[in-house]
Amino acid sequence: MFSVLNEIRNYNNSKKGIATIIKSIISDESIRINEKNQPRRTTENVMNIIYISNAYSPVQLDTDDRRHLTRVCKTVHQVTEEHKEDVGYFTQLSQSYTQEFYENLLTFFLERDISQFNPTLIPMTEAKKQLIYVSRSLIDDVIIEHYEQFKQGIPIAFVNQCKPQNWKQITYKNAKQHKCTEQQPRINGKRTTVNVLNKDQQTYYDKIMNEEDIEASNANYQKYKKTIEDDRFVDQVAYDTKQK
Repeated sequence: MFSVLNEIRNYNNSKKGIATIIKSIISDESIRINEKNQPRRTTENVMNIIYISNAYSPVQLDTDDRRHLTRVCKTVHQVTEEHKEDVGYFTQLSQSYTQEFYENLLTFFLERDISQFNPTLIPMTEAKKQLIYVSRSLIDDVIIEHYEQFKQGIPIAFVNQCKPQNWKQITYKNAKQHKCTEQQPRINGKRTTVNVLNKDQQTYYDKIMNEEDIEASNANYQKYKKTIEDDRFVDQVAYDTKQK
């Protein structure tokens, strides 16, 4: 079954609203059909879906999304100014979408060679990067701002200082656990618990971060290194004084 969802967009100011609903439609092996005036029934889910939307953020995509291929299609106005506000042109265009047109379109799709296509290798298009970028959660913002530190290992005490004010601590912790692992290296001779961004997550963030994000992250990393170096110096002075 091939379904086209037209003018899809988020609702009720909930970024996750549409994504949560569609996720089950995409991934569930069965689907519940509630046909009007008929008993509800469950059947095999064989749906293939295309979303069409003019909204800048029609659905929220996670940084590690593996379900969506995203493309941007230019409108006639973006391609050329020749037919802008040309009612006759658009009337003729809409009338050309006849049954014969759709039959030819179906034939084109059915005869297209897709034998080399691997549906598990979904390309990261520029459109998808942009959609993921505007879908960023608050934990994504924290990680991107301190990306280099998260790759190397950032003390949990520092990460907790970055917690969004409107998030509960348990929510923040769960969000971190989805993307990071905890390790306990020695920093300045002290065993310190740190968050390290998972390798697979690093791959996703590398793809979506822009130049400004990278520059800000590098600047924060240099500040962090300076802090560590200063702490080491203070620790060394204190140790030497104690020895004397």
